[in-house]
Amino acid sequence: MKNTLEHISFKPKWDLDEKAWNLLGQCYAYINSMLNIPIRPDYRRQLLQVSLYKGALATTAIEGNTLSEDDLDQIQKGKDLEPSRKYQQQEVENVLAAFNTILDDLIRERRPEIVSPELIRHFNEMVGRNVGEAFNGNPGQFRRRNVFVGAYRPPSFEVVEEYVQKLCDWLIRDFHYEREQNIDEAVLEAIVTHVYIVWIHPFLDGNGRTARLLEFYLLMRAGVPSIASHILSNHYNDTRTEYYRQLQQTTETGNLSAFIQYALEGFRDGLESTIDVIHKYQIESTWNNYVHDITEKMQDEGKSRNTLRRIRQLAYRIPADRFYSLGEIGILTPEIAKEYHGLNQITLRRDLDLLVEKELLITEKSKYRGNYGLLHSFLPEASVPLKRHY
Repeated sequence: MKNTLEHISFKPKWDLDEKAWNLLGQCYAYINSMLNIPIRPDYRRQLLQVSLYKGALATTAIEGNTLSEDDLDQIQKGKDLEPSRKYQQQEVENVLAAFNTILDDLIRERRPEIVSPELIRHFNEMVGRNVGEAFNGNPGQFRRRNVFVGAYRPPSFEVVEEYVQKLCDWLIRDFHYEREQNIDEAVLEAIVTHVYIVWIHPFLDGNGRTARLLEFYLLMRAGVPSIASHILSNHYNDTRTEYYRQLQQTTETGNLSAFIQYALEGFRDGLESTIDVIHKYQIESTWNNYVHDITEKMQDEGKSRNTLRRIRQLAYRIPADRFYSLGEIGILTPEIAKEYHGLNQITLRRDLDLLVEKELLITEKSKYRGNYGLLHSFLPEASVPLKRHY
């Protein structure tokens, strides 16, 4: 790696090609779509929890933390990890707490801030809080000695505060947050700020987590939905080798074009995956509403409330992925098992055949599956499927 400071220029040293601009356009389209799709509150809470968990695990995993989703689930249930892993637990809990603080400030309290040296120090203090000796430095304090990061030598500690201030001034000047910042500028600001914090390396420890937390903050400040908050950290962790290669390459050249495109590709893919999850929730909600409406009409056919309750559980819970036998269906979910406890298979088959008659299930060779394909009739008609161009 180069050990001059020419790469830290505080200038827009990138040249976005047509593909990069297309990626930005797709990101905007996904974000705008996400912001205009109603989501049930319980689904939204579930998506947000998954997003925050994934983001916290990903941003700490890049730095060597080995906690899994199962570990985090146990922690959230109040179970501490063994003493030898307590510092890892603290690292992840710190990032989660920082995420929630940011969401409180930006979404619930509507208190956005410009990026300042104080904000950057605050983020580092949050990621290093109570970690103890495993955090190699004083959380929230700029470093007071020179360091090497592998073969890379960051700026001397004597100029760290000056460089951080220059970074903050540059962000205000060139990315127009205090005026009318558009989403393209905001996404670029987030990615570029991330790289510059890594380059300046203002702290003895936690620089990567601080950089990614700033990136998260700037995306949230720009209006990216909270349920998409984990995407870039997750992308960097899933492609960790490429992440470090891209950082090294952009450090050696001083040109951020390749890193920006790498980040945008991951951001676009993550937004698309999140939209797909939202669509699945929408399909489930639409299906359940339709099932409820169809079964309510069966009251006029003399069906009892108990029968209606049972068959709703069947229609709600039987997937459309394959055909299931009677034996499988009887124990498919706790809800179905509870409804049919003490009843014989004749009753189960009668209820299933009733749902086939109402076109809520499809049957084949005495097996059954959900008829989710029926929902396609609810979609707008078109002559051919739209093709996507990247």
